[in-house]
Amino acid sequence: MTNEEKFRKSLADLTRLTGLPFRIDEDAVEDYEAAAERLSALVTTMRERSSRSVFLRRFLTGELTEREIYDGAASFHIAQEERRLLYVVEVSRGDLDMALTILKQLFLTRSHDMAVQVGTAHVALIRTVSDREKEKDYEKTARTIVDMLNTEAMIPARVAFSGVTKDLAELPSVYREARYALEIGRIFYMNETVMRFSHLGLGRLIYELPPEVCRLFLKEVFGERPPEQFDEETQATIDTFFDNNLNISETARQLYVHRNTLVYRLEKIHQATGLDIRLFEDAMTFKIASMLHGYLKERGE
Repeated sequence: MTNEEKFRKSLADLTRLTGLPFRIDEDAVEDYEAAAERLSALVTTMRERSSRSVFLRRFLTGELTEREIYDGAASFHIAQEERRLLYVVEVSRGDLDMALTILKQLFLTRSHDMAVQVGTAHVALIRTVSDREKEKDYEKTARTIVDMLNTEAMIPARVAFSGVTKDLAELPSVYREARYALEIGRIFYMNETVMRFSHLGLGRLIYELPPEVCRLFLKEVFGERPPEQFDEETQATIDTFFDNNLNISETARQLYVHRNTLVYRLEKIHQATGLDIRLFEDAMTFKIASMLHGYLKERGE
């Protein structure tokens, strides 16, 4: 294909993409090779901007005007009013392409469902849901996503999901909420793989606090020297004790240690921190202080 033919092909492609009838002045073209290269680059850019994936990505991240959203939805046959649930799946950068492929294979069996990469570590999955489905079904799907990515491709993943939306225009808002939930989960609930914006609990409250308030509380609890990071055994003891609602017998059973051994460990924590986490009030104070300490560390404060 000659440079002139390449130029004319790109011009025809541009006309199809934009719907505008472009014409050229033959005498004005001095270098068909350079003109063909520039026009080809323009066509590539236009094609990318006009793709469904780019529309969804820019839509969810709030880059489009109301008119652009309306035009794009009409162009890609996306219904304005439909019951939808949005999942945001977080994986490592190197696993993103594989995760997107698996999610499409698993969930894009219905024409109205959509999945798109957003940024360098997230995939947004938009699913249509019936009014018969309940919150437990939404959470079950989120856990299925985590389990399938892990078993199919050994990809560690975390998932946040929204409430049900009834209008397309609501999706950017719930996308921001899901990303917010993942951020809070990463700081305060490291062992959790499924998050929901409406169930963030104490983590959401702490996340909204000014750092100076957090530091003041820590100083009040621990004085000038907050305790250093506990060793792995002690941290496992604390986590299991809280997971079992301060139940010594059940904690000892799950840790495979004698009850007296567990009491000895808890007493060491009491001596190191001044807080006896066998007592509810001290346990609550310790939990909040630990979350505040982790929050400040994440912020680099």
